[in-house]
Amino acid sequence: MTNSGPTRPAKPWILTGMSGSGKATALRALEAAGVSSIDNLPVPLLPAFLAEPRAQPAVAVVDARRGDELASFEGVEGATVVFLDAPDAVLVRRLADSTRPHPCAAAGTGQAAVTAERTLVAPLRAAADVVIDTGALSDAQLSQRILEVVAPERDVDAGFRCTVSSFGFKYGPPLEADWVVDSRILPNPFWEPELRPLTGLDEPVREFLLGKEESRQFVGRTAGLLDWVIAASRRRGRGATHVAVGCTGGRHRSVVIAVELAAALAGDGIAVDVRHRDVHRPDPR
Repeated sequence: MTNSGPTRPAKPWILTGMSGSGKATALRALEAAGVSSIDNLPVPLLPAFLAEPRAQPAVAVVDARRGDELASFEGVEGATVVFLDAPDAVLVRRLADSTRPHPCAAAGTGQAAVTAERTLVAPLRAAADVVIDTGALSDAQLSQRILEVVAPERDVDAGFRCTVSSFGFKYGPPLEADWVVDSRILPNPFWEPELRPLTGLDEPVREFLLGKEESRQFVGRTAGLLDWVIAASRRRGRGATHVAVGCTGGRHRSVVIAVELAAALAGDGIAVDVRHRDVHRPDPR
């Protein structure tokens, strides 16, 4: 009989950090792994959250949205505080792309809001047991990191993680991408009047592209290269990679190719996520 050793005791966790540091991504990863979670918990309710008996880890998010409540926050006995952070320049850039209102918007925009928030969350930062710098992390890497910290036994996808995303070059490639694949050499459905209003998520666009021999070869050859890249990455101990597929506007070719590449790469212990950054941007016409 194999002795698995002592069971890790269940404990409550507090997830916090700066706006734009990836709290929403981390929370989604924890929820997907089955970790009980509460978002935007009022500080006065923390004692009740901590006192609740539990057999499994649980997470509560407390951040700048609680405003003046944070002034009364102190280190909480029995809970571990995880603080997500990133350099100010990264936070300002991320916030510029966000549609969510900033909790410190009254202080101004950009750097002014970030500076005001750092002052507001100072008690949370002082109480942090673990600080994760997300400035250079992709969503997949952050998801893996938060599971390693909070619930390593729940990280069922502890094997290699691959994110395949689509984007439009006219809006710039994703900064977190490890590999950028240019699909602009393929026939463009945009120039087909009946396909132009559609996207790569629509079957007619997919049929148009994959009906071309050069498109099928593009997928096959690219998948072969990425298979080799992933194998080499795994040998070197890397746990994730992000492949970004681009076309002009991110609505047709890149979407189809990203989906096909993800299907080709899935398997053999590789968890593949697909994201489409620009597919729903309005038609520039």
